[in-house]
Order: sequence, then C-alpha cells, then structure tokens
Amino acid sequence: MARVDNVTKGDLAQIITRLSKLENATPSSRTSVGRGVFRMYDASELLIEDGNFRVSGSASITGTLTGSGTVTWTGPSNWNGPTNIGGSCTITGTLQVNSTTTLNGAVTLNNNLTLGTGTIKAGSVTIDKLGTASGRIWSSGQMVVSGTSVYLGASTTVAGPLGVQGNINASGDVGGNTKSFWIDHPTKPGKQLRHGSTESPAHGVEYWDTARIGSNGKVTVTLPDYFEALTLQQQRNVQVTAVGQPFAVGADRISAGKFVVYGAAGRDVDWHVSAVRSFFDVEPDAA
Repeated sequence: MARVDNVTKGDLAQIITRLSKLENATPSSRTSVGRGVFRMYDASELLIEDGNFRVSGSASITGTLTGSGTVTWTGPSNWNGPTNIGGSCTITGTLQVNSTTTLNGAVTLNNNLTLGTGTIKAGSVTIDKLGTASGRIWSSGQMVVSGTSVYLGASTTVAGPLGVQGNINASGDVGGNTKSFWIDHPTKPGKQLRHGSTESPAHGVEYWDTARIGSNGKVTVTLPDYFEALTLQQQRNVQVTAVGQPFAVGADRISAGKFVVYGAAGRDVDWHVSAVRSFFDVEPDAA
C-alpha cells in the first residue's frame, strides 16, 4: 500500500474496498494473533473453514469445529466439545475425543482402534472390555453374525441368542448349561423352531442309510473314504433294524471302512453307525 501522504486514485479505491469488507464482516470478539498463535476468547464464536484446514502441531478444541473441506491432522489432537465431520477426515497422529462425535462421511482406519473404558454399540450388540485383559462382544437380544467364517477364541461369551449365517470355527469350548438353536419353521412362514443339541462324553460322528440284502443273504456297506482316518478304532458301533415284518438280521464289525449286513434276501434294513473322533476330560476340575 502507498503511504498516507502519497495516495493515488487506485490506492484510495483499494482502501475504500478493504474498509467496506471490514465494515460488513462478522466480528470475532476478543481475537488475537501473535507469535504464531491464533486465539478466540468468546465461547460463542465458531471457527468455520470452507477450504483445506491443516494442523501439524497440537490442536486443542473446546468449542464446536465445523468444516466443509478436508481436515488433515499430523500431530496429536484433543477434542473437548461436540464434533461433526461431514467430509473426509484423515488423522495420522493421536486423537482424543472427550465429548460426542458424529461422523457423517466415510471413515478409513489404517491402524489399530484401541478400546479403553468405553463401549461400541450396534443395536443390542456391545463391544467392551471384560476385566483388565479380555475383550467381549455380547448382546442383550439376538445377535446375527453374517459372513463366511466366524472364529471363536479360547474363551468367547455370548450373553444373548447368536444367529450365525456363516461358519463357526471354535478353537476353544462352547459353554452353556443348554445349547439351543433356531431354524426356520418348515410349514409356518415367518416363524421359527427351537431345537437343542445332543450331548455325549466324546467328539463323535454318525452315519445312517438303508441297504437291501442281496440274493446271497448279505450286503456290504461302504462308509466314506475318509472314515478310517477321521475316527478312532475303539467304540465303533453298528446298529441294523429290519424294515417291515421282523426277520433275523445282524452285522459284522467295521473293517477298512466297510461292514457286512446279514439277513433275508431281498429285504431292506436300516443301518446306523456311530464312531468317536477324539476323547476329552469330562471332569477337568473334579479333583
């Protein structure tokens, strides 16, 4: 700008324009700039940034931060007031939020999200910490897990009904005094049936079918080709039942994945095989 004692017509026009902008601008009461610090003392004032807003040091915000551009933080940030982010937000430093935060845009997380003393809620499902070392996902109502596979660790607790639309791979025990599950009702659309699990003191498998006895008075039943590798040699049981009018029927022990059924030629028999995959300690804390 020209000196006051040497003002040209163009300089005067610029001065008038700038004074007009200052006159019509919304004042920021008690605002100061000094030594690289910008301060706003009036709590009713808002900092509104319509372009890019970048902070490379520490930022502490106790009021409302509203922005329509891109907010990029490369240093630690501390929010003590309500925060509303409607655009993209990238934070590469530490972010501490002490009040309500609303995220209306997409959020990309490129590092770990660590849960402290708070919780994460999605309907009736809650994610929180259980004690000092354990995490917990639980539901006060029905929880549905939809995916290809669900992996459960050594100790996973579900407080409410759990509906899984994918596979469950459990590396630990599945606990509960009763173990029930829901299935769609076959004759009443929109309704469900509740079934329970059969329990045993071993990890077992079962196979069953119907066979017809040949003209020589016997029939050979072949089990799946993986049967021998899957099951233990002990506690393999074969049960056979005559179909229709009773007749004498019997079966050999399983050998090499096969067994022979004996009875009246041309008659049908129902057979059932149960076997054990592995045993476990039924009373681990009885001592």
